[in-house]
Amino acid sequence: MARVVVTGTSGSGRGEYISRAVAEMRSSGENVEVFDVGSMMFETADNLGVEIPEGRILNLAPSTLNYLRTTVFEKILREARDRENVVVSTHACFRWKRHLLQAFDFYYLNLLSPDLYVTIVDSIASMKERLDSSQHWRGRLGLKDLIVWRDEETFLTKSIADFQRKPFFMLPAKQPPETLHRLMQNHSAPKAYLSYPMTHLGDMAQEFSERLKAFAAELRRRGLLVFDPGEVEDSDLAEGRTRLEGVTPEEIESVREDIYDQIVARDYQLIDQSDFVVVYYYVPVMSPGVLSEMTYAFSSAKEVYVVFKGPESPFFRYYSTKIFRDEDELFSFLEGRLSGR
Repeated sequence: MARVVVTGTSGSGRGEYISRAVAEMRSSGENVEVFDVGSMMFETADNLGVEIPEGRILNLAPSTLNYLRTTVFEKILREARDRENVVVSTHACFRWKRHLLQAFDFYYLNLLSPDLYVTIVDSIASMKERLDSSQHWRGRLGLKDLIVWRDEETFLTKSIADFQRKPFFMLPAKQPPETLHRLMQNHSAPKAYLSYPMTHLGDMAQEFSERLKAFAAELRRRGLLVFDPGEVEDSDLAEGRTRLEGVTPEEIESVREDIYDQIVARDYQLIDQSDFVVVYYYVPVMSPGVLSEMTYAFSSAKEVYVVFKGPESPFFRYYSTKIFRDEDELFSFLEGRLSGR
């Protein structure tokens, strides 16, 4: 039996990802129960005869919100007792009217005693588009609010997990649904961070993208959970390749440095939660981003395996555990490594 608490800001794609993951689990014969704390709070209020107009629940007094949340978690604890697999979908916090609202209760999380915590994240552009399609959230939060809220949600969830000595994973909303399933089955399943150049690809961009996609799919087919930094693509917004309705160039410029800093921090978190790093490198120009990720992983005592067909640098070789000349050589090595040979 596995219990997981899945958090994520509004607009993160958390609900959609959980739905896909649960459908995948059920199709494989797993019994799983989902408890959506937000929906259950509305249902509880309705049962008590408390009418909450759409978009107004966060305007309730903190004592009322705490009462609704307490009632919901009491129900979750009762109903989860005999369930084989449990997914609790909730916020860690809300950013509302320019301040932070707590959305969890330590007491009940301790009683629930989940096996792991997961935060679903997505790009700021995707979050903004989802929220602006909702009457409840439309126009309430700017890009800066979303950037800060996403970071707060991740930080708080990880802090709770660390306090309880439970594993924590950040999952991009574009992750395959089986990732959550496999983490619930065994959070010690082999995990790899996929590092690769994202800039200076020139005419090779399309070919490299197709090769990379096939390479990642093959790693997953061979039993690895693969964390791909490209699944949360914020640089497109920062560099003007993505446009958002109602967002001015000045607003984007005001958060550009925030976006770049969070890209680095997010990628390092994905490395932290991986067992090793696989570098896929088929371009003639050295990538500072890839080398930085290799350095970070190496300095974190993680192995760095490289598929490399470019000009070697002493620094590149120094931070590599092993360099392979093609994909098949790496796959053969990983097969032995994963089987314990």
